[in-house]
Amino acid sequence: MLTPFDKQRRLQTSKDFLGLVGDNIDKICDRIVTVDETWVRQYDPESKQSPCDGRKRRNAAEEIQGSKVGIEAYGDNFGIVKARESVVQKRRGNLSRGVLFLQDNASVHTARVSRQALKDTGFSEIDHPPYSPDLAPSDYFLFSNLKKELRGRRFVDDNQMKMAVESHFNCKEKEYFLGGLKALYTRCEKCISLEGDYIEK
Repeated sequence: MLTPFDKQRRLQTSKDFLGLVGDNIDKICDRIVTVDETWVRQYDPESKQSPCDGRKRRNAAEEIQGSKVGIEAYGDNFGIVKARESVVQKRRGNLSRGVLFLQDNASVHTARVSRQALKDTGFSEIDHPPYSPDLAPSDYFLFSNLKKELRGRRFVDDNQMKMAVESHFNCKEKEYFLGGLKALYTRCEKCISLEGDYIEK
């Protein structure tokens, strides 16, 4: 449950983002890089409903767990990139305007070493309120669409699964990623209209 403080933080962050964007949504999105991590399983059934039979339920749970691989992605409107060198190559003409880094409040992102690394790059950071996956492009768009596509497919090993993840992202055009970032604008508007409450899907 969101506390009054959490809602106020979400409300203010949304207003700040709308103020940053102004009427230059394309230019701002062109500067944003989002970063996040997620787990992808070798098998994730299409239905989350557990069978009535206890033994089947246990077997289904074991099958869902299986092997899983962590996917770390730096997503921008040009696709999935890795590390600052890739950002520099993709954004060589845009770095003079400054890269805007958007990430959630996971401990790996807020750790002192992570903060220092971000500071060393010279990138600016867009504030992200705690407990707000509905305002994180990686959560409401990037990884949710990936898992929706992979759900119900079986992979014989981690390598096959990794290839499927790479294929999912590699076939996407620039407009796909740009659309995911632009959706943050309308989500912030919705958050403001709800006075900081969660946005329903």
